Amino acid sequence: MRSRHYAILGILFAVLAFSVVANVLSSAHATADCNGYTLTVEAGDLTFGKTYMIDYSFILTCGGSVTTVSDTITFTAGGATSTQTVTYSWPTAPLKTNCTATGTAILTSSGSRLEITFNGSTSAELNCGGTVCPATIGYWKHHAFPVSVQEHGLTIGGVNYSAAELLTILNDNGGNAVVILGRQLVGALLNLAADARHNVKADAAITTAETLLHMHGVNLLTGKVDPSTTLGQALVAQSEILDQYNSGDFHTCSEP
Repeated sequence: MRSRHYAILGILFAVLAFSVVANVLSSAHATADCNGYTLTVEAGDLTFGKTYMIDYSFILTCGGSVTTVSDTITFTAGGATSTQTVTYSWPTAPLKTNCTATGTAILTSSGSRLEITFNGSTSAELNCGGTVCPATIGYWKHHAFPVSVQEHGLTIGGVNYSAAELLTILNDNGGNAVVILGRQLVGALLNLAADARHNVKADAAITTAETLLHMHGVNLLTGKVDPSTTLGQALVAQSEILDQYNSGDFHTCSEP
């Protein structure tokens, strides 16, 4: 009687052990660049005709900014194993600064979880920034603009400025907030057009500055805003960040 009891227990343990290892992820690997990713996931011990879901997430760390990109792969098993591949763009593609990508994949039916690998590593370094150092506005006052700017100018805050107008903005020494911002904003945009490396703080300052200019209908050639006003203080604050970027104070050239 006791041996029969042990035999039954052995069968139960075997069934439980099988259920634990059933429906597993056997591999999850990806390739990634500044535009997007391709993820390939392999699952095993599946039931033919059953529908499964794989939840996956990538974490992009770009300077001080962290972004999570998540999605689900749904498939119906055509056999005991299945390989699923998806290719998508990053939400803000193309990436404009150097980033690190990591990720995980989970088979929801069993909770089987794997870290996503990139060429055998658990993370991928995405070098999406420029290759040269930013230059000061003084440099741009006396050197030729990038060819694209010479030909098409720059659109800033919804207004297109010719190369000649951009040079006028750079050389304006007025004390109102628009002039203070304009010099550094034009300098930063010229640096990026010349393939200077991006910086998270500078990129955010450019976005904020252009948004403020567009919202308030401010033209960099004709606009006048007192630096003591709320808008003036906001414009000057972005100018100070961009001055640091253009002057190399963020150690942009030493970033990996």
